[in-house]
Amino acid sequence: MKFVVWIAYHLESRDIVDDYINRLQAYLKDHDFVVCEDLDSIKREIVDADAMIGWGITPEVFAEARNLKWIQFGSSGIDHTVFPELLHSDVIVTTMSGIHTVPVAEHVLAIMLALARRLDAAAMLQAEHSYNRAELAATSSELSGKTIGIIGLGKIGSNIARLAKAFDMRVVGTKRTVDSPIPNVDELFTPDQLHKILPVSDFLVLVVPLTSVTRALIGREEIALMKDGSYLINVARGVMVDHDALGDALRSGKLNGAALDVFPTEPLPPDSPIYDLPHTIITPHTAGSSARYSERAAEIFKRNLDAFVSGEEMINVYDKERGY
Repeated sequence: MKFVVWIAYHLESRDIVDDYINRLQAYLKDHDFVVCEDLDSIKREIVDADAMIGWGITPEVFAEARNLKWIQFGSSGIDHTVFPELLHSDVIVTTMSGIHTVPVAEHVLAIMLALARRLDAAAMLQAEHSYNRAELAATSSELSGKTIGIIGLGKIGSNIARLAKAFDMRVVGTKRTVDSPIPNVDELFTPDQLHKILPVSDFLVLVVPLTSVTRALIGREEIALMKDGSYLINVARGVMVDHDALGDALRSGKLNGAALDVFPTEPLPPDSPIYDLPHTIITPHTAGSSARYSERAAEIFKRNLDAFVSGEEMINVYDKERGY
C-alpha cells in the first residue's frame, strides 16, 4: 500500500511533526511511504495513494486522488478542511480525537486558577514594579464551591469535569445524548438547554465541536443570561463567540473576565481589538499543545493502521453527517 504525508499545513510545529513522521516510518516500513512538502508533490503522489496523513486537504488535491481510501488527520477538529467532495465520498476520515484530552483539561484548570487567584493582575503589577497587595487580596477568589458549566462533555469536557471535582466544584454541562449519567457531572443538559446553564455557571467553558449549531453559540442574548461576575473560557473555536458583545460585557463588569485560546481569524492579527479586551487572558491556540503530541498521535495512527490493513473497525472515525 502507498501512504503519503502532506505537512504543508503544519510547518509552525516542525520539530513535533518531524518526530511524528519518524514514528510513522517505523510502522510503515512494509509499505510505500512518501513525504510531500509542497502542492506539486502532493498532487503528483496522491494520484495512486491508498491513504493520506496530514493536517488538511484541499478540493484541488483531493481531485487528483484515484485510489484514496483513508485520510488520517493530525488534529481532533477538522472543520477547517472538510468540503462537499470529501464529505460525499467513500473515503474514510479519521481524526486525532482524544489526543488533547489531558493538555486542554489542564489548560482550563490552570486558566480558572489564574483568573480566580488574579494571576493575570499580578503579572501586570509585576511588569509595573508595583507591590499592590491590597488590590489582589480584595479581588482574589477560589474554585471550591463554584459551578463550572462545560459546553460539550466529550472526552475533553469529561476530563475537565474530573479535574474540577478535585477542586470541590459543582459541575453542569451539555451533551448531545443524555441517556446515561456522566461521572463527575452533577447535572446534565441537552444542547438546546443552554439557557439553563448560563445563569448558574461561575465559569462557562466552551469545548464543543464546531457545527452549524454551535457556530455563533455565545452572542449578546446568551451573555445577558450569564451569571453576573462570571468568566467565559473558550478552547473550542473562535467563531462561537461574539467578541464585540464579550468586550461590552467585560467593560461593563457584567463578566469578571475571560480566557481565549481560539479566535475568528488565526493567527490573530496584531491590530485585532481582541488583544485589548479587559480582564482577558489570551493564548495563541496552545491549549492542546504538548510535548507528547507525536507520541500520542503515533499511537492513534498505529491502531488505525492495523485496523485499515486488516479491515477491522477504526477509531475516531469522522461522522460526515454529524460534523465531528
